Amino acid sequence: MTPRPSRIKRVSLWAVVSTAIRSRSRRRRARYRADLTLRGAISLALVAAMAFLSACASPPPTRRDVVIGLVGEPRTVFDDDPSARFVSSAVTETLVRLDAHDELTPRLAESVPTLENGGLRIVTDDPDAPDGRLVATFRLRDTKWQDGEPITAADVRFAWQEDKADPPGTLTRWTADRISEVQVLSARDVRVLYQNGERWDNYALGPRVMPSHRLAQATPEQRSAYAREPVHAGAFAVAAWLPGSITLSAFQGYVLGAPRLGRLEIHFFSNRAAALQALLRGEIDVAPWPVLEADLAKTLDRFADGTHLLAHYVPTEAASLLRFGSDPKRFGDPLVREAIDLTIDRQSIVDDVFVGRARVPRTYLVPPQWAAAEDVPAAGPDRDRARTLLVEAGFTKGQFGIVERGGERMTTTIGVAAGSQARTDVARRVAGDLAAIGIAADVRERVPADLLAEVQRGQFDLAITSEEAADPQLASDRWAGRVDPWFDALAGLATQAADRSEKRAIYSEMERIWTSGLPALPLYQELRVDVAPQGLAGIQPTPSGSALSWNAYEWSFLAR
Repeated sequence: MTPRPSRIKRVSLWAVVSTAIRSRSRRRRARYRADLTLRGAISLALVAAMAFLSACASPPPTRRDVVIGLVGEPRTVFDDDPSARFVSSAVTETLVRLDAHDELTPRLAESVPTLENGGLRIVTDDPDAPDGRLVATFRLRDTKWQDGEPITAADVRFAWQEDKADPPGTLTRWTADRISEVQVLSARDVRVLYQNGERWDNYALGPRVMPSHRLAQATPEQRSAYAREPVHAGAFAVAAWLPGSITLSAFQGYVLGAPRLGRLEIHFFSNRAAALQALLRGEIDVAPWPVLEADLAKTLDRFADGTHLLAHYVPTEAASLLRFGSDPKRFGDPLVREAIDLTIDRQSIVDDVFVGRARVPRTYLVPPQWAAAEDVPAAGPDRDRARTLLVEAGFTKGQFGIVERGGERMTTTIGVAAGSQARTDVARRVAGDLAAIGIAADVRERVPADLLAEVQRGQFDLAITSEEAADPQLASDRWAGRVDPWFDALAGLATQAADRSEKRAIYSEMERIWTSGLPALPLYQELRVDVAPQGLAGIQPTPSGSALSWNAYEWSFLAR
């Protein structure tokens, strides 16, 4: 039998190659799986390590600087304008200040001298003060100027002597004139003798300090340089002043403790529109009053809703008034003033310009000022009665509906201080209301200092001015000789009244006389608007009109 040939299994070259590839792939996959396992273990370890480190790490540091926007760059820290007052309030310090509740609070002084603690006395046996006088003794805290020199009682006396030399009509001179003498008792104790019969309610705000070691022998050039970069006792010091901006750095030796912020960056803008845009773009953090005003309430509320900003609205102890010139043929005529009072729809102006947030005051003193009379709403307009009064005063309707008397047409200019869009808008509304009774008025913006000088000289017809009334004695003195002799007599009695209840009764009668004489027409109570981040703690606007920086040492950003 022929044997069967054996079959040889044929394997193609491809099969051999494929088998080899599969074999090598298995080994590679095995190594890859092992590598993945190793990498996974390393990754898990890294993740765990990072989680552990994150848990142990400190939270990100909170901000220690804040950017503030102001309108108008002052020439010096001590200029009489809002921007300078903001800077000055941050870099200088006083013995006593008014806080956010209008209460006296000690700063460089250890305490506020009062009758209760024995620091204040009413002396009745002084031959130079037959009507008696207040005598207050202040003890200074053991603290230093920003250059390290100690603050002494001699610096208090030096400041009073400097203020006594200021021009009459300035706030510093008015304050210094309330004081008869400043006596140095020791390095840290000073006695202040007030004028005969003086019972000034804010007596503790009278004395202040100036560095006599720097200024007593300073040349005019050195004093000018000091006014730009003063060395004082505030919570912050001027670090750099460049055109358009100023940097204030924290003074670590500040009397009430090191400030919580390290730096204040202040940017100056030419107008409020530029400041508002910078705020909306996030280029500045804080826009303090009066950079922005209550006429922007709708814009601010809409922008702040859902953002990090917060608008603080606080009624101030100040009002914008329409002041009347004294010419008896024009606005010095009582009938003309009464006609204007019955013509201007002040509540409508407040509702339209300030979205109803402001109030219409009755007199030159406004709540929450303690001496202000009860806040009764002003009467509405009665233009028919106003026209009747003008007829009684001898006016007749002339060409173009403008009233005239003795051939003189009743045309006038309303002066308004530049820089306040709200006040200018109000002036235009006033001009529109006056047109309804035949008085043609043109609104003219003026440099604030020029307008104030014209008002003080009596060289004006109509002017809208801002009148501070935080101190009723100072506010009343501004109307001396402009209302009624009995008003002036009562002002003297209020100065000598022993307590607030007695003073309040006198001021109430003075307000009645003022309203009857109508030397000016209160248009609206000023409402301060301060815009700041919601996360910036310590912001405390005051009704007295103090700069927002009065307590900047307490400002701090909340931890994130």
